[in-house]
Amino acid sequence: MNEYLPMQRLPVLDPRRLADLGEELESHPGALSFLGSYLELLPDRLASVSAAVRAGDEAAAMDRALSLKVTSTMVGALQLAAVAEALEPLVCAGDWNALDGVLQDLAPAVAAVQKAGTAVVNGVLHP
Repeated sequence: MNEYLPMQRLPVLDPRRLADLGEELESHPGALSFLGSYLELLPDRLASVSAAVRAGDEAAAMDRALSLKVTSTMVGALQLAAVAEALEPLVCAGDWNALDGVLQDLAPAVAAVQKAGTAVVNGVLHP
């Protein structure tokens, strides 16, 4: 990960956030279902953010970065949310070269969330 983020201090998947989501939904199974859907959509989200940045589409890149940040925060994928958040000021500044560097951090962050999230959804780990 790039040095612009203190990634090591953030959890890949924060169980407290997922527990909070379960309380908000009044359903722990509902939170796990939401996490499962989130995980299924992650590869498409990664591709969508990358495509928007590579196309230089400021509006689409911002929309996708914000969406990824918000949903990642909801499920507790805090490292991935931080990478998505790092995209925002660069998109606003039109710094497409710097955005390429951040894009390189998205794939490993997504892979880490998928691994941790799948373990939670499959009951191997508990939030």
